[in-house]
Parts: sequence; structure tokens; C-alpha cells
Amino acid sequence: MEERLKSLKKAMKSTTFKEINFTDEHREKAHKQIVQMQSIDLIADIFPLLIEEKTGTEITQLLHMKGIKVIHLNEGIVYTTLHEAEQNGYLDAYWNEDGEKFYKLSKKGLKTLQKQSQLQKKQLSLKPLLQEVTTNGQ
Repeated sequence: MEERLKSLKKAMKSTTFKEINFTDEHREKAHKQIVQMQSIDLIADIFPLLIEEKTGTEITQLLHMKGIKVIHLNEGIVYTTLHEAEQNGYLDAYWNEDGEKFYKLSKKGLKTLQKQSQLQKKQLSLKPLLQEVTTNGQ
């Protein structure tokens, strides 16, 4: 840790967090929330990009264009996410002769994307009905 950060941490302990006691449970909850904030929504963010095959670099560039903030600080998370999706059978991948790895949705990934899309459509179509019911009930 940089010296500036160490000094800031020490100052925070003696002022802002002086009366707060962080337990291991608090640290674990904070860590989980940070991990959740740093994750990429695989189905919503990446799967639609992989209907046609792309390299990790192309996917990263497209996520930048979509404004996915998580990758601004850690582009490696894209490759970690792709690797996990490949290991779980959602993506097919291969290396070409130039050493580039290409990714594309597998049948399982495509089915997952289609189910998610149908679910979103149902949620959207129920919204007006729910609004109507709550409006009539009042």
C-alpha cells in the first residue's frame, strides 16, 4: 500500500471511524458488496455481443462503448468473466493461427440469452397491467 494511503487509513481510524468497530462480519459484507459492484452482468452485457464470434479485445472495446464502468478500472474482469462462461459451457472458444482467442455463444448460452429476453418481455408486458390494477384499486 502506498504511503499516502497508509496515512489516510491511519487518519480515518483516528477520526471518522474512531467510534466504529468493524467486525469480520462487516468486512465480509463489505467485500461481497464490492465484488457484486465489480461484476459484469454476463447475460445482459456480454451474451448479446457474442451471437457472432469476437475476440476478447473486441468485446472489451464494445463494453467500453456501452459505458460499462466496471471495466474502466479492471479490463481483466472481462477475460475472467469470459473464462468462467466458457468453463460453464455458455461459450465456445478457439485460438486462431495468430494467437487470438475467439468466443461465441454455445447452444446453452444462446438458450440462456433467449430465456432472459423472454423474461424481460414478460416483465415489461406486466408492468402496464400492474399499474392499471393498482390505479383501479385506489
